Amino acid sequence: MKRAIVTGATGFVGSAVCRELVDQGMDVIAVVRKNDERSKLLKEYGVMDIVVCDLSEYVSLPDLINSRTADAFYHFAWEGSAGAKRADEDVQIKNIKYLCDAVRACAQIGCKTFVFASSVMEYEIDAVMKTESSPGINSLYCSAKLAANYMARTIAASFGINYIRGVISNIYGAGELSPRLINTSLRKLLNGERCSFSSGDQLYDFIYITDAAKAFYYIGERGITNRTYYIGSLNPQSLKNYLIEMRNCVNPQIEIGLGELPFNGISLSYNEFDIYAVKNDTGFEPQVSFSEGIRKTIDWIKKENDNGI
Repeated sequence: MKRAIVTGATGFVGSAVCRELVDQGMDVIAVVRKNDERSKLLKEYGVMDIVVCDLSEYVSLPDLINSRTADAFYHFAWEGSAGAKRADEDVQIKNIKYLCDAVRACAQIGCKTFVFASSVMEYEIDAVMKTESSPGINSLYCSAKLAANYMARTIAASFGINYIRGVISNIYGAGELSPRLINTSLRKLLNGERCSFSSGDQLYDFIYITDAAKAFYYIGERGITNRTYYIGSLNPQSLKNYLIEMRNCVNPQIEIGLGELPFNGISLSYNEFDIYAVKNDTGFEPQVSFSEGIRKTIDWIKKENDNGI
C-alpha cells in the first residue's frame, strides 16, 4: 500500500492507525469532522493530508479528496459509540447509512480495499438474541453495527471491493480518554480509590493500542476478501487475571474488590472467533505484553496528570 484513507482519524484507535500507517511509509488522508481540534495532533504524527467531512457528507468525499486514489479505506467513524447515543435508534440507523456511503465513496475513489472496524460486542448481542433474554436498550449500538456490516459487505461486493472486517477485542493504552474498564480502573487505582469488580471468571482479552494499530495495517495490506479478523492478544484469559496484573503494576499491596459487583452480561467462549486468522493470513503477532502495556499506560496517565490535562 502507498496511500490510505482513514475516517474517525482523531479517535483513540483511528489516530493510532494513522500513526502506524505513516510509520510504514504510507501517505494518509485523514477524514475528520468539522471543528475537531484533535486534528492538529495528526500532523504531529506526520499526517499531512487532512480532509474535513462530517459523516453525513460522505457522499461528497470523492470530490473533497479531489480525484486522488488510495489503496485502502479504513472506516472507524461512528456516531454514538459510547454514552447515551448508544441507545438512540435514529443515530444508530444513520450510522448504517454513513457506512454504506463510505463504501460507495471508496468505490468512486477507485480504492480496492475497505476495512470496517467492528467489535466483540456484536457477538454478545448475537448471543443474547439466541436466548429468551431481553436485550438492553444500549444494544441498539451493536445491533446497528451488525446490520451495517452485512449491508456494507454486500455493497462492497457489488463494486468488486476487497471488504475486510476487523473485530476489536478490548483495546487499551496511552492516549485513551474513554470510560472503558482499563482506563477508568487504572486512574482510580493511581488515585488510591477502591475498585469493585465482578468475580472476573469470564474470559476476556486485551490488546495494546500500538499492536492493534499494527494489526489493522496488516489486514489492510494482506487481508483476504470477506474475511473477519479478530484483533486481540491471541491468548484470552479470565478477566480476574488481567485485573490482578493491572493492580500489581500499580501497587501489589492494594486490595481490589473482586466479586463485589454482579455480572449480568454475556460470557463469550472465544470459540466464536478464529483468533489465529490474523496471524496465519498476515503474519501479525502482538509485541506488547499486558503488563508492559499497563506500565506504558500508567506512565502516560501520570504525564497527563502532571501536564494538567
